[in-house]
Amino acid sequence: MRIGEMLVRMGVLKASQVEAILEEQQSQNEPFGAIAERMFGVSPDTIERVWIEQTQDRATLFDPSAGVDDEARELVVRRQAWQFGIVPIRLDDGYLVAVTSRKQLPRAVRFATRVLGMAVRFEIADDETLSALLTHQYPIRGLDKSIFEGNGIAAMLRRAA
Repeated sequence: MRIGEMLVRMGVLKASQVEAILEEQQSQNEPFGAIAERMFGVSPDTIERVWIEQTQDRATLFDPSAGVDDEARELVVRRQAWQFGIVPIRLDDGYLVAVTSRKQLPRAVRFATRVLGMAVRFEIADDETLSALLTHQYPIRGLDKSIFEGNGIAAMLRRAA
């Protein structure tokens, strides 16, 4: 489902407002959410929440047999990978494909949009698989899957550094 449709469903925008945003988008080459914020005062938090939901709907399951491309992996440093629960695995047709878990997806999406500044397609793994992937691709002594169990990511990263 598109972001505009989701915002209409939530009662944040009317269908006519979505059409106005789409018309503006054709001439401005701006993201839908940015235009919705500017034209109709939709809050950035609402746009982000809808975008995360949309990303979750589009995410596919991680296939461990696909491997990890070094060029993609180098886009993220160890600390970022663990802190945001994200492992870039390949560049594919203008997109970065990255692995995260359902629980880490909001954090990974925020990182990808704010820091990486590129389109990212997510594949979803369970926390244990994500932890094993992080441990293999971005080893940091003292970090393991317990980092995803609410034990204070920032504090654990400081201790491990």
